[in-house]
Amino acid sequence: MARMRKTLIIALSAVMLAMPAAAADGEYYGDTPPMQTMVLPGYTVEEARQRLAASPLQPIEGMWSYPDEMMTLVVEQFTSPQFSRKLKYRIVLLDSEDMSLLPGTVIGYIAESADNNKFQLWLYSQQDGMKLLGPSECVATLHDDATSLTFERGSLKVRVRFNLTRFLPRLFRFISVSPYIDKEELPVGFRKIYPASDDNDSMHHEIRYL
Repeated sequence: MARMRKTLIIALSAVMLAMPAAAADGEYYGDTPPMQTMVLPGYTVEEARQRLAASPLQPIEGMWSYPDEMMTLVVEQFTSPQFSRKLKYRIVLLDSEDMSLLPGTVIGYIAESADNNKFQLWLYSQQDGMKLLGPSECVATLHDDATSLTFERGSLKVRVRFNLTRFLPRLFRFISVSPYIDKEELPVGFRKIYPASDDNDSMHHEIRYL
């Protein structure tokens, strides 16, 4: 009996080790964002700027302005036992004209692709009070100077839900039961505000080779 019990414990341990790491609450999201956003504590514009200034950054990282929605955001690397390593970056709200959204609200996630300038990006498309819901997927392009990140809205994968207001209305305003884009529009995306290019056209904290 003791030998069988020991064998069972060893087998269960092996199964648990083979399973993906999970958070303390047992929720594991894998390589897709949760359906409802998270709110992280302690996020301010000044705190984000100081933290970025002390860190080596990838070109996509930094503080961004989303002028169409009057938001200031930070794109940062993160790791969590709740997520696959595929989701390498998250987009966190620092300031917004919409006072119902708290600083620290995660509004999206970013995954890398084989192209250094192309990213798989999820943005929450629905708002229910202070909560954001329904991550929608699109393709984002980081332009060569790394000062703008634009979205190809035609690639958004949308699931319509009713009785909810739309989050990021300019980006998602074309969404209906059968979404169409019937005319060409100006690009929608983020504009980098920190770090900015220096006089040599290199980004702060970026290694410049001579």
